[in-house]
Amino acid sequence: NNDGFVNHSDCIKCKVAQAFSHFSYESSEQQEMVVDIQGSGNSNTCMYTDPQLHSVKKEFGRADRGTVGIGIFFATHECNFICQELGLPRRPGLL
Repeated sequence: NNDGFVNHSDCIKCKVAQAFSHFSYESSEQQEMVVDIQGSGNSNTCMYTDPQLHSVKKEFGRADRGTVGIGIFFATHECNFICQELGLPRRPGLL
């Protein structure tokens, strides 16, 4: 979420959400990040909703925490097998 909370369960949907946040940062050339992803669904499907964006330029409203929010994400993020398969670089402690 926006405050660095991470669901550490083995839930695959949680791992996908974490990897997507990391991927969004890398694919935007380190300018933006999709965070606070929530989802619902059953064992076969999931719909992710209610995202928030952080951006270097803080251009997405009051909840856009800019580089501070991006840093908080990476301070709590542990790359998972999806990040590894996507070839995403580890960025520990990026604050």
